Amino acid sequence: MPVYKASKLAPLLTELARNRHRQLLLLCGEHEWAIKQLNELFDLSDSDRLLLSKHPALEHACWLEHLHQILGQEFALAIYDGYSGIEPNKLAALSGTVKAGGLLILILPELSQLSNWLDPSAATWCSHGFSVNQSPFLQRWQKLLRQLNVSYLSQCDGLFLSLHGIKQQSQANYNEQKSIIEKIANNLTCKKPQPTLLSADRGRGKSASLGLLAAHLRGQSFIICALQYRAVKNSFKHLAQQLGLEYKGHEKQLANLHFMPPDQLLKLQIENQVLLIDEAAAIPVPVLIALAEKTKRCVFSSTIIGYEGNGRGYTLRFKQYLSDHHPDFICEHLQQPIRYQQNDPLEKQINHLFALDCQYPIARGSSNITFEQLKSQDLVQNEQLLHQAFSLLVLAHYQTTVNDLRQLLDSPSQVIFIVRNTEQVLGLCLVNIEGQISEDLHSEIATGTRRPQGHLLPQQLFSIQGNQHFLTAKIARIVRIAIAPQLHTQGLGTALLNYTHQQLGQSVDYFGSSFGATSRLLKFWQKNGYQTTKLGFKQDKASGEYAAIVLKNVTESNFYINKLCQHFRMNFCYQLSNHYQYLPWQLAKQILTAMPNLTLPKQVTEQLNFMVNKATMLEQDSATIWKVLITCPKLLLELSDVSQQLGIRLLLQNNTKEWLKSDLPLDSKKQFSHAFNTLVSEIHGQLNSLH
Repeated sequence: MPVYKASKLAPLLTELARNRHRQLLLLCGEHEWAIKQLNELFDLSDSDRLLLSKHPALEHACWLEHLHQILGQEFALAIYDGYSGIEPNKLAALSGTVKAGGLLILILPELSQLSNWLDPSAATWCSHGFSVNQSPFLQRWQKLLRQLNVSYLSQCDGLFLSLHGIKQQSQANYNEQKSIIEKIANNLTCKKPQPTLLSADRGRGKSASLGLLAAHLRGQSFIICALQYRAVKNSFKHLAQQLGLEYKGHEKQLANLHFMPPDQLLKLQIENQVLLIDEAAAIPVPVLIALAEKTKRCVFSSTIIGYEGNGRGYTLRFKQYLSDHHPDFICEHLQQPIRYQQNDPLEKQINHLFALDCQYPIARGSSNITFEQLKSQDLVQNEQLLHQAFSLLVLAHYQTTVNDLRQLLDSPSQVIFIVRNTEQVLGLCLVNIEGQISEDLHSEIATGTRRPQGHLLPQQLFSIQGNQHFLTAKIARIVRIAIAPQLHTQGLGTALLNYTHQQLGQSVDYFGSSFGATSRLLKFWQKNGYQTTKLGFKQDKASGEYAAIVLKNVTESNFYINKLCQHFRMNFCYQLSNHYQYLPWQLAKQILTAMPNLTLPKQVTEQLNFMVNKATMLEQDSATIWKVLITCPKLLLELSDVSQQLGIRLLLQNNTKEWLKSDLPLDSKKQFSHAFNTLVSEIHGQLNSLH
């Protein structure tokens, strides 16, 4: 095959430059041939290039491990070496760095070989003890890349350029952006401002719009908030350009714009400032709600289709809150691309390859439903089915990324169950088979020198009491249950879970799950026979939640689960007053009331009988009530709301009276004493009813 020179690509590059478009170019063939061809085509030392590869012959290449090292930059040429491993998050992020008129080059084997090829990253999606001999993910790519009419340079087939003709030369269209900025500014300055929800796909100038908004209202003070400062650099950059100021890339306050992370902002008293929340989908919804309650002059901005995660699930949940509490909230969407022209080929190609363009259709009812198990090949062969399944996962969890698409298709330890009607998938249950770890590894797991990939629950459960039973047992971990949003609370989740139990019950010892704990979610698992065996000590950075582990036994013997639950009860009751002091009291209640009542010591009962006939004192009598509540936690279910909060937040979590006053109508010492007396009286009455 001949060696091609850069001049051969001139027609494609000319068209892309004139149309302000970008495109994918496949470089297909043997690895060494592709590397040689790459060096002939381009000057790889040019600073306007980014080359991701592990190949030692490419001196200007790098293999960046974190997405933030890729995003936020722009290059005329971005190159991804598929022989170094196909990592969807990384490749999708790289595509976002390509300038208008630029190319994303993807090095692959010949397309005819793709369905039988295993890239170096294939092992990433394979749990220890399982083997992988094919990649359904790449089989799907083989089919799609042929359908997408992609430009390619092939060792076997030569050069093909996908040309669409020169369109009328155009500049970036800022009209939509200007109009939306004007609308938001008018809302912020009117007598009755409302919260604003601003959404966009990548490349639409969303972050820039926030900076331009601050420049437009230069007499107004703005606080811009994001999990990380680098997410808002573009806002500061455009503010500086608009006001003629110097921006060095690190200033956290510039003109009327001040950066602040969410944890600091929550502690701040908002007076006249406007809040701008960028990448809101990455911030826990409870935090967003707390920020929205500080002021109505706030803008929540987020990417709908992103490379680090997907904003559709966030939009659904937060929109519901705004609809309930601020029914006149403003909703704006940036449709027009800024960084490149509309109908960009590369954007379409990447969206298709990673199913970023999939949208879940509105569910039309839960009658005539059926349950079934899916295999990866079912999804590969039916793109509509894949889109419905993956879009459900996107809606169910706002941290869903394109890596999860490959996990869905390529993980050999994963089992997929769905509930559907005649038209569409209504729910999906994703299960990972774990455990049965070889005894040879037990000692290394115990010392922390080995962590076999893909066996989360066995290792977590073993770490609690060192019980090797959980390493050898076979556990079905429910990774995710996703139900169509319109069909929540109709029992489909429970029905799908029951079907999963029926299908796998004969082949596993336990069912379990690990998830960010909320009272609502935990109630679902408890209702289905799962018991809490662990609550993590670190809050998830994205959700703000502690990870809970729940477990359900398949056999009648609960010996091992009971040991875990007893240990968890002792630890949780102790940790409530320190580590979990600020755990939402509703979650604490949900955990506690699932624990069985134990026998109260006689002296505690006698002390309670004495207390109920006198005016109680918090300092003197709280220890008795504390003992009653940790011994008989189900009593909480029968107490009034105020008594529940006093019992949990004041006594079990050891919060101060001042902390409770912000949420309860207990402004005076007299009111507080009366509420405590009521708590004692209610507990005494409930204990008497038990005997």
